[in-house]
Amino acid sequence: MVKNCLYRCRALSFCAIICFVAVAGSGPGTAMGAAARQSGPEPQNIAFDFLDMEKSFGAGPIHFERINDIIAKAKARLPLKSAYTRDEALAVLKGIDSLLKGEGFVFRDNFLLCKGLDKKTIDCDNYCTVYTAIAEVLKIPIVPVYAPNHSFVRFYLDDGAYVNWETTKSATYDDNYYIRILKISDVSLKKGVYLKTLGRNEFIGVEFNNIGAYLMSSKKFLEAVPYLNSALRHYPKFSSAYHNRGTALYALGRTKNALNDLSAARGLDPNRASTRITLGDIYLDLKEYARAEEEYLAAVNLDPGNYIPYNNLALIMKETGREEESRRWFKKSLEVKGRKR
Repeated sequence: MVKNCLYRCRALSFCAIICFVAVAGSGPGTAMGAAARQSGPEPQNIAFDFLDMEKSFGAGPIHFERINDIIAKAKARLPLKSAYTRDEALAVLKGIDSLLKGEGFVFRDNFLLCKGLDKKTIDCDNYCTVYTAIAEVLKIPIVPVYAPNHSFVRFYLDDGAYVNWETTKSATYDDNYYIRILKISDVSLKKGVYLKTLGRNEFIGVEFNNIGAYLMSSKKFLEAVPYLNSALRHYPKFSSAYHNRGTALYALGRTKNALNDLSAARGLDPNRASTRITLGDIYLDLKEYARAEEEYLAAVNLDPGNYIPYNNLALIMKETGREEESRRWFKKSLEVKGRKR
């Protein structure tokens, strides 16, 4: 088995000029968006839901208390309105950002909310969880949005326009920025895989995927699969969960099932290089060299800085009697690998 496992499909680091953008949209259109606007008793917020799911991994009363404390401080500090202009929306988003920075939170890759609350290091999903929890309780029209390897939040205005807020950079970007920087394919956009607001069920699917990825990071592949199954039941178009489950099944030797999942992931997100590499690995194991070559070449085009597909293309060329091509691909793999050092 050729090893190439990207478990989390997670946050990217963003560097760009900060700008404020309101984008025309159709409104929240999701259960979570509706919950953010409705009046009545305070809901069980999404952070509590996530912590409930993490009780087997260390979540306890202190973590619930920390979320309650953050929400109480937000209620006291934020300039809350019944309706928001662009400037007022930005003031709320900056207020939440300032509150979290004041509490000592910094951006860093992380799997579980409870671990992030302990260390004050939270990733994009954790940030979105806290923003959304505040929004649910305080009736602010903020909802999470998923992109390749990343999540951010969206603030809906009363006229149906919205503001994308990059929680990890305290900045606003329009949809085209994410499409360009994250190389989102038209296929993924048309299928509603990325840049759509997530309903509560779908965002819970993100948490199931995170728990599955957390288990996979410890090579607990069998234990991860039920969580990834739940992720896909909650969020059927979740390409990352298909990728992760396929990777877990591949590690467990369930090649046919892995191939089905990774093919589904590719269909939803043809621009994820790691999926193309793992598909290539499976085809290489099966000695289906033409298919493996196709996947590796796609991966090279999508992520030319990853030496693995170059190396595996060299193996294919050798196996199929193309010695000179094999030497060229192997030399290229060494060059690319050397740049990483």
